[in-house]
Amino acid sequence: MNVSEIANGSEVKIHASVGGHGIVLMTEAIFGCSAGLLVKPMEYFGKYMRFLEPSNIQIRNKRDGRVYKFVSTTVTPVRTRYGNFHLIRCLSELEPDNLRRAERFFIDKLGIMSINGDNINLKNCTVHDISMRGISLVLDKGTVCNEGDRIDVRFRYGSSLHNYELSTVVVRNFNIGKKKAIGCSISEINVDLIGFLASMKNEKHPNLDEIPETNLNPKLTQKEQIKEVEEDIAKNLFPEKRDTITITSRNPYDPDTLPHISRDQVPEKTLRQKKKEKRESEQAREIENLLDLRNI
Repeated sequence: MNVSEIANGSEVKIHASVGGHGIVLMTEAIFGCSAGLLVKPMEYFGKYMRFLEPSNIQIRNKRDGRVYKFVSTTVTPVRTRYGNFHLIRCLSELEPDNLRRAERFFIDKLGIMSINGDNINLKNCTVHDISMRGISLVLDKGTVCNEGDRIDVRFRYGSSLHNYELSTVVVRNFNIGKKKAIGCSISEINVDLIGFLASMKNEKHPNLDEIPETNLNPKLTQKEQIKEVEEDIAKNLFPEKRDTITITSRNPYDPDTLPHISRDQVPEKTLRQKKKEKRESEQAREIENLLDLRNI
């Protein structure tokens, strides 16, 4: 599908770089037009954003619920009769993100763990993130886990501090910052885990039906609104030609072009300016003499 086919009210997340710093901006799709996808305007320190480099875009399309990730060609502010917006352009076709990959949720909660059924020597850990297929744990100093070890994890989460218990198997060791961490596959998916992940997904992604669509002009149909916006964008891209051309003075310091200075207020010329004018007048006089000799 094209970027212009994204539905009204879809979530739009933009990963961009401003001054060498990575930022994430959230906005919302209004509707697609021939030039691209019109989205609600984004500001950064009170100014409309102008993305000078291609940006990573992630859109959760309201029509089908799928997530589309792509690199935009440009994201630029545009002016229309309905106000200022941003326009996302992309030349390539959009493909939905791999739905078979389990979505991970950041937790960062303290927990306890046992290694290979040793419930006497319990270890502290931090549940970093979790998905339907696996979990990552940050280990305390001195805790050693090897691939294939069976890890039983317990942690509390939510306002009711519900206790969750998981049985996992270590599949890899890695580092998060300067701390040791392990990635584990979940060997048994229980009802508690399914309900927990469902609640996490609802927190992260609001119900698509609850996101209202943006209507720029209730008196017109969306098709007519799109036509008006396309006309405004075309005027900005290709401004109308002027009937008359105004020729200004080549001298930027000419008093006639400076409204706050009159010729009576012009200061006396410097010695350098006088020498330059004298040299130019002599050159003009030599050219006139040469022209007179040619006529003879």
